[in-house]
Amino acid sequence: MQALQDRDIKGFTLLELLVVITIVAIVSAVGYPNFMDWREDRELRAATEKVGAMITNINTQLQRGNFQYVQLQIRPIGTTETNFYSKGMYQDTFSDIIGDSNKTLDCRLVNSGYWDEHKVEETTKAVSVHINGDGSVCFSKDGSKFKTSGKLDSNINIKIAEQTKDDYVIICTTSNAKNSGGKCGVNKASGLEKPAYLVLWSRFGTVKKYKWSGNDWTTQ
Repeated sequence: MQALQDRDIKGFTLLELLVVITIVAIVSAVGYPNFMDWREDRELRAATEKVGAMITNINTQLQRGNFQYVQLQIRPIGTTETNFYSKGMYQDTFSDIIGDSNKTLDCRLVNSGYWDEHKVEETTKAVSVHINGDGSVCFSKDGSKFKTSGKLDSNINIKIAEQTKDDYVIICTTSNAKNSGGKCGVNKASGLEKPAYLVLWSRFGTVKKYKWSGNDWTTQ
């Protein structure tokens, strides 16, 4: 009886183990790049959603009267990360600047003073943007004081959904930025690759988001 049981117990032969290992290696080799692409796209999409939400949030606070003037500042940290943070100006400060002929309301890039709140909201993402220095965009309640400064003030016009626009930030992978001069390209000719996203804003704080298809921008 024991001898019969011993004959029924079988292990894997060396050849069978090699076949299994080979199959696992092939599946891993095929699946790993797809997983990495998916993860990169997810990180970029999350950063895009966050930036869009930050712009919407500060403009909502404008409409509620919490602030009279707000700013989104974008600060690339080399080609490895980008810091995004929003700022706000209260009614008293805003009125003081507007009412004084010796003062000018501008979209100032400063780390202290001028703005009443320097970090309404802040986030740092492991992504790159299309500028290689600080840039900002500012909004007022009625859109009349809409301004950009820093590197965003030098945005070139690009075609988005059949229209020419220059109020945007492009978000791409850090590897793409390293291969295109330390920042995201703005089109295929300047080295922009998939995956990449774009946040477009209006002077009233309306936000639209787009995805790079490899040739043009499509609505996300």
